[in-house]
Amino acid sequence: MGNAYVDRIGRARSGLGFIVVLACLLSCLPAFTAPADIGGLTVTLPDAASGWRKAAKGNLFMLQKDFPETDDDKRGSALIQITKPLPAARNSLQAGMKTFVATLPDMAKEDILIKHYGVTVNGHDIRVEERCCVHQNNVSINQIVVGIAGDKRQAYLQLVLLNVTGDRSKGAEADFAALVRSVKLDPSDRDFDLVPASGDGGLDGVFTHLDTGIRPNVFGGMDFYSDSTISMFDREGRFSTELPKGGRSIGEHCKETPTDCGLYKLAGGGFFSSAGSIEMRSVTSAYGTIEIETKPFSKKGEDLVISDADYRAVPPFDEGTTLDGEWVSTFASSGMTATSSGSVASSHTLTLRRNGTFERTGWSGASMMNEIGGSRSGVTTSGNRPGASGRYKLSGYRLDLTDADGRTESMSIFEPDKASDGLLVINGNNYLKDDGR
Repeated sequence: MGNAYVDRIGRARSGLGFIVVLACLLSCLPAFTAPADIGGLTVTLPDAASGWRKAAKGNLFMLQKDFPETDDDKRGSALIQITKPLPAARNSLQAGMKTFVATLPDMAKEDILIKHYGVTVNGHDIRVEERCCVHQNNVSINQIVVGIAGDKRQAYLQLVLLNVTGDRSKGAEADFAALVRSVKLDPSDRDFDLVPASGDGGLDGVFTHLDTGIRPNVFGGMDFYSDSTISMFDREGRFSTELPKGGRSIGEHCKETPTDCGLYKLAGGGFFSSAGSIEMRSVTSAYGTIEIETKPFSKKGEDLVISDADYRAVPPFDEGTTLDGEWVSTFASSGMTATSSGSVASSHTLTLRRNGTFERTGWSGASMMNEIGGSRSGVTTSGNRPGASGRYKLSGYRLDLTDADGRTESMSIFEPDKASDGLLVINGNNYLKDDGR
């Protein structure tokens, strides 16, 4: 890589000052079309209607999106920079990342806030690093850098946010992540998709595992949690950690929400053996990073054992099933620091009747207190959720609630305890049956 690499990406012209001037003064060129070939690197660019436009030519392909000043936000810009593919060995990716990050010298001094690494769907190594927040001339600067390496060449991409925060930042990051997922480093690369390979698959069904523990909350305290986690497998080789909503198949769900999903393969004995292993290739970020884990696996009747944890088979609801009772989902969290304290609580009740009707009610509340220099301030708020009623339908792992106005809301649902409706997990939330005691 060395100095030749630094020269190729224009280090002498790409310090923070240059980027700030570029964002403020550069006039954008006409709208582009997708996809694009960048020196042999193929990417699918954001639709022109999204506001991204070509901003420069040369060794760095650049896109720019400007945001006007509003009552809530400063004027800002987002820049996407993409290098042409560079000849380099796969094992030099980490060193190449350091060199590319150093094109913004002040940013290179910042610690990495978020990082992902793994492989792409095409088997290339990929690293993602996010840094913030440098301030220069009243401009706040955030940076996300991505490096992708094959056996013979590499490419680097980065998103630079200048006074871009909140929903604007989320939108720009989503566009950048989609662009990264579309990268084809080699002509033989395929589009991003979770396509099972030969030898993948072998399981079919939904399985649940009880996960308990304590975790920190936003108030500085600790919360106990008890979650019935889900693993859904299809026979072809896909898995999901969430139940698809709205009647979608696992394939459709994984296209829309790849970070819930991955691919799997059984080995060392297979599905009908008492022991073996399962290779799980999980999508761990919106950038398409895939991490591979091989875990001990065995089958116990209809249930599974993965890494010594029990995963119980969850049967689907027969179409037309009705339930009878009242189920309540509650949440509470609280904590305190030296200068503040806070708490939040909520409760949601769902009543299902044998005749196919339902009712929903709920409430929520929160309080916060701060003490600075002997002065104390606080706020307390609460409210009730508007009630709703209508008819419901159960089928498979889907619950449809249709209110009196004809609007239907589709949610995922399952019973984690066999032959018992004492606990329902609806859209990932625990609903305990109220037995009246």
